Amino acid sequence: MPQEYSFQSSQQLESDGRHVVEAADELARVLTPHVEADWSVTTPDLIWSQSQTAIHTMRACLEYSFQVVGSRMDTYQPVLFEKKEVATARDYLTMIPTAARVLHHVVAMATSTDRAWHAYGISDPTGFAAMGVVEVSVHTFDLAKGFGDDFTPLDGPSAFAINRLFVDTVETNQAFKSESPGKQLLWYAGRIELAGLARRQGWKWNGLVRD
Repeated sequence: MPQEYSFQSSQQLESDGRHVVEAADELARVLTPHVEADWSVTTPDLIWSQSQTAIHTMRACLEYSFQVVGSRMDTYQPVLFEKKEVATARDYLTMIPTAARVLHHVVAMATSTDRAWHAYGISDPTGFAAMGVVEVSVHTFDLAKGFGDDFTPLDGPSAFAINRLFVDTVETNQAFKSESPGKQLLWYAGRIELAGLARRQGWKWNGLVRD
């Protein structure tokens, strides 16, 4: 079961950010066997290629880092990224953990009172760390599925993200609560059916700061 977190404690920020690193290192571990595969194929259920999904995952971590540092309160920071044409799959599996570490360091150096805009609610550094976990963990599932592998996100980062972003946003059932946090996160993010609950459509999280 997801454990409880005290989201406003500034001394917790370093460990909050570390969840993103843990998720990204798991992504690299899971996808390394596929570095010689065809990354131009479409990721299942998305409009992107496997390469584009990987790049999106990296961008999300860096964009969340820019939000926390820039503290912009009306929209996203105007940050532009371009694909390096010679990048390989092996490059993707180093750039995502690197971007996750940037987000980790940014969150660790922030204060619990910092705020920035997100489309799903003005959030704090812990919220952006949790968003990074969702992006990395869920897209690891997507990418692994694209190569014919099953993947369940790590329980620790998943529990952290669920408690920060998804708890109390939608009704579940008792059977659902007995599932692992990794499975729960995939359901919250619209990837799977779980415990008799249909796959979610039009899902989103609640990024607003928790009391």
